[in-house]
Amino acid sequence: MKKRIAVACFGLNVIYMTIAGLVFVLGNEFLPFHSDVVQTSWNDLEPAYQTLYLGMMRTEGAGFLASALAIGILLLIPYRQGHAWSYWAMAAVGVVEHVPTLVANYHVATVTSASPPWQAPLVGISTLILGLVLSREGGNTVPRP
Repeated sequence: MKKRIAVACFGLNVIYMTIAGLVFVLGNEFLPFHSDVVQTSWNDLEPAYQTLYLGMMRTEGAGFLASALAIGILLLIPYRQGHAWSYWAMAAVGVVEHVPTLVANYHVATVTSASPPWQAPLVGISTLILGLVLSREGGNTVPRP
C-alpha cells in the first residue's frame, strides 16, 4: 500500500509539472498574476518586454517538462524494477525544479499585491518527500498495476 501511495505522489508531480510546463511553453502572453505584479496588461507592454516575458516563461516551462519527463522515466523503469536509487533521484529532480519556483513565487506574493501560485510547488515538494519516505518504508518491490 505504501508503494502505491508513493507511486501516486510521484505521478501527481509528473502530471502537475507537465500541465504547468505546457501552460508556460505554449502560452502567448503572461498569466494574470504576472499582470498584477507589473500592474500592466499584456497588450500595454512593449514588444521587447513581451519577448522577454515569453522567453522567461518558456524557460520555466521547459524546466517543468524536462523534470516531468525525468521523473516519469524513473518511475516507469528503474522504480518499477525496485531500484532504490530511483526514488532518491525522482525526489531530487522534483525538488530542484520546485524550490526555485516556490521561492520566487512566495517572494512575489509577499512584496506585491499579486497572488502567484506559491502553494503548488510547496505541495509538489511535500508529495515528493512523502513519496520518498513511503518508498523507503515500502521495500524494494513495486506492485504491478
